[in-house]
Amino acid sequence: MSTLKDEIRRTEESTASIISITNAEISSISLNATSLTGSDAYRRANEEDEEASIKSDDETEPTQTTKQPWREIFMLSFTSLGAIYGDIGTSPLYVLNSIKYSEYPPNKDDVYGGISIIFYLFTIIVIFKYIMIVLVLGPNNGEGGQVAIYAKIARYLNIGPKGVHIPGAPEVSDMELLQRQDTTSSFRSSRTTKSLVEDVKTHPLMIKCVQKFILFACFLGCSLVISDGLLTPTTSVLSAVAGIQIAQPSFDNVLAVAEVILICLFLIQQFGSHKVSFLFAPVIFIWLVGLIICGIYNIAKFHPGIFRALSPYYAIKILKNGGIDVFSGAMLSITGTEAMFADIGHFGRLPIQLTLTCLVYPALIICYLGQGAYIVTHPEAYTSPFFLSLPGGTGSGPYWVMFVLSTLATIIASQALILSVFSIVSQLINLDCFPNVKIVHTSKDYAGKVYIPAVNWLLMIGVCCTTAGFKTSNNVTAAYGLGITLDFLVTSCLIALCMVYVYSWNILWAVLFITFFIPLEVIMVVSNLKKVVHGAWFPIMMAGLVFIFLSIWRWGQSRKVDYEFKQRVRIADVYPLFRKEPQIVDLNLGGNRPENNESLEVEETHIQEDKQIKVSSRFGISNLSTHDGIAILYNDSSIHNFNSPNTLPQVYAKIIDSFVSIPSIFIFCSTRTLSIPYVPNDERVLIASTRIPGHYKCIVRFGFMEEIIINHELSATILESVPEIAELMTRFNDNHQPQERLEKPDSLPTVHIFENNLLRCHDYTSEEYKTKNPLTIVGRILRKITINHFYSPLVSITRQHGQFLKLHTEEEETNQKLFIGGIARI
Repeated sequence: MSTLKDEIRRTEESTASIISITNAEISSISLNATSLTGSDAYRRANEEDEEASIKSDDETEPTQTTKQPWREIFMLSFTSLGAIYGDIGTSPLYVLNSIKYSEYPPNKDDVYGGISIIFYLFTIIVIFKYIMIVLVLGPNNGEGGQVAIYAKIARYLNIGPKGVHIPGAPEVSDMELLQRQDTTSSFRSSRTTKSLVEDVKTHPLMIKCVQKFILFACFLGCSLVISDGLLTPTTSVLSAVAGIQIAQPSFDNVLAVAEVILICLFLIQQFGSHKVSFLFAPVIFIWLVGLIICGIYNIAKFHPGIFRALSPYYAIKILKNGGIDVFSGAMLSITGTEAMFADIGHFGRLPIQLTLTCLVYPALIICYLGQGAYIVTHPEAYTSPFFLSLPGGTGSGPYWVMFVLSTLATIIASQALILSVFSIVSQLINLDCFPNVKIVHTSKDYAGKVYIPAVNWLLMIGVCCTTAGFKTSNNVTAAYGLGITLDFLVTSCLIALCMVYVYSWNILWAVLFITFFIPLEVIMVVSNLKKVVHGAWFPIMMAGLVFIFLSIWRWGQSRKVDYEFKQRVRIADVYPLFRKEPQIVDLNLGGNRPENNESLEVEETHIQEDKQIKVSSRFGISNLSTHDGIAILYNDSSIHNFNSPNTLPQVYAKIIDSFVSIPSIFIFCSTRTLSIPYVPNDERVLIASTRIPGHYKCIVRFGFMEEIIINHELSATILESVPEIAELMTRFNDNHQPQERLEKPDSLPTVHIFENNLLRCHDYTSEEYKTKNPLTIVGRILRKITINHFYSPLVSITRQHGQFLKLHTEEEETNQKLFIGGIARI
């Protein structure tokens, strides 16, 4: 048997050379935004993520963007109609009758003013802000929404959640992680401060404030979008179904029909956004064409002079007469804009920009002008201008055609918010800001197209209860809008910070952006505050509950990561032979330089010529006992993910400390999902030896379209990749009778180990924690309730508990799976 020194030398030689990353190399990877002018940064942002692409993961995993053919862009533009524009495209059903005019029925100037407000709000917010700025600067790694902007800023400033890899950040390849034998240099920005503005911008206190603010804004924005996801389907479907009552006043089953439609909508989500949007796209296209036809018909027949409403004079006049309350109704014309930004991961930016500017925008403006032309001639029609202005009147053929289209379009309108909620929750999960629920990728071409079953069913229950509570579309529109305007405000603040920190634009550009958009959005927020007493309290309450949920989860995860960081075990703490002995270094202060300018050498760690491996345990320094067999420890810790090669999982240290005995082959296994749809079988398993003899690190890789399952065949592949497996097979067979000999490695005695800690709050009963401060006492009580009765059960529910490991029989599941843990006090 070889000596311990020979074994360690052999394992070190079998490991590939260490890849070290110097500060200069890291600096070359970092964003060189400081050298860009405003226009250069804008152009770079315009080129970044221009078309959706799939990154190929090789050993270095470079971020590459492949240009899409125009045919694919046009196809995506068309299919985006069925997923994104249903909400904003069905606004003509209820906008004009929601505007607060100075008198009823409205006079011509009031109608002109309402149309003018709608036109300029749509142009300024949707076209200028979102299409030209937010969709260019905001997306991160192909995803949109406030989560994407947060991730982009946090990635650049390196202030993201501890232990979380932010999408879009340069990644260390899997092979380098496995081969790493020592920690590399920490990241340091190469940027230098050149002015007072830079000094203030990069001051640690300012960075800390930015870190807190962007996380707060991210959670607030996500909460508002999710709460908006409850009202948008309710508003749209109730408004469409109510069209039956206009033609048939005796019909009184609007609520029941709306509930059935909404349930069907959520049931079809499991087929994926690609199939659903491809099915819905022709409907929205015909709907928009119908809006154009109806608008042109009404303009030509009733009041061609309606185009005078595009003058800002009438917008100013109605604001002077009616005050800012006009905005509370007019802003309903731009609902769905934030969802459009959040849905960018499903289709890409360019298809969304093309569809909105070339089809949706002109169709809606013509429709609003047509409705305005009809109301000018028929003022009493302001109560339901859409259905009353349809060619042929109520009950005619065109009326029922547009009614059917409006019903289908409102169903699709709900689709936009549902998809945006899926995208937002998916990004939050990636940032460890939401429980790790199941995500189903529905397209192999676009990683952003996802379906989340748990969120879908919870949203369905919430929407159905909201619809039953509000009952009519008028009740919903009276409460609709406050959350959306707050969302606009949050996005503006995040984009301004993105300009300053990520793209390093001159701060004057950010000030100009804020000066132009935020006052308008603040006015819209104020105008919608009066809706609180009419039902707007409901979406704000729901947003508050979601915000509290996200905050508690992120706070709990942060405490859990801090606990794991403090409890991490260094290799030298378990294996004394890796402890570095004190060394005496001659600094040669006398001035005599070493001959030939030779560098001072540090002696290697002393390794005893001993056949037994010594370990530290509760029994003192003991000889480690090994037996023929295999142990695979599955690790999902945020801290120990091979980034720190000098540490060991805490559960491993517990095994050594308690039993001083392990199998002869020990594998630390981790799973990873790549940004490609499928991983070839010959590239799925990566394995490398560690500094400890008989110990290996393994990464099992999956594509985003693949379910993470380690079955019997994959387990065999992992074992066959271990160099010592043949020697273990021979030794095992030599020690057993012929009838007990094994032919395959997967038949060897194997135990699969999982860590299963029970999270609990700190125990404050000891003498050192005693206090009489009532605030401290209340804080500890709230902390205990939050962790023990909310966070800990939620972690247990969403934990996989080794379910991804599939063994042949129930007996194997019982005998080979081992769960080790204790009480982790955070």
